[in-house]
Amino acid sequence: MTKRSMLAVALMASVLAVGSASAADQTYVAARGGIFLPNGRDGGDFKGFKYFDTGYSFDVAAGYRPVPYAAVEVGTGLYTASGKITQPGFSIDRTAYGVPITLTAKGIIEFDKLILSGGGGIGLYQGFIDNKISFPSTPVDESNHGTAVGYQAVFDADFKLNEKWAVGANFKWFSARPEIELTTVSQDGSRLVRNSKDKWEIGGTTVNIGVKYSF
Repeated sequence: MTKRSMLAVALMASVLAVGSASAADQTYVAARGGIFLPNGRDGGDFKGFKYFDTGYSFDVAAGYRPVPYAAVEVGTGLYTASGKITQPGFSIDRTAYGVPITLTAKGIIEFDKLILSGGGGIGLYQGFIDNKISFPSTPVDESNHGTAVGYQAVFDADFKLNEKWAVGANFKWFSARPEIELTTVSQDGSRLVRNSKDKWEIGGTTVNIGVKYSF
């Protein structure tokens, strides 16, 4: 190898090393908001997110990049959706809230202005449901909650405004099945079913946009 070639290789290695060092050992925080798309699951007897409309979501996260191509992120937030069922003789009006605490591992590909990342992880998902039923001579107004370990898959696309700030989109699919005790109506609509303990699939997809700040 000639001296000129050796010099070129050394120069390229130095540039790559500087670029890697700038992205490694980095912490960041993010705040995002957007929509929540319930999973559409039917639990029978008018239970499940099949009967919920599109809602909204908000989350915050803090992450650490030990190397340029990977990060570990912890996050929490809130997602919610409502739905109403109207049938001859009765109606059901429900609002669901979810509060997750998540841990996610991500792989990262970084370009000049664009950062793409994706990965998966686990979380503790707390689900709350307000349940109102209008039934002949027996109205119901109750709330209950449950907690379960769930899992999620994520994909992010961030556009760098400068060395510190970025804006982007976050897509998250998640699933969790806490046991929640609620009153419902039998499938034929003839009677109330009280104290029904069921594993509610409280997952779905969130599509958020937000900002990220790197330290």
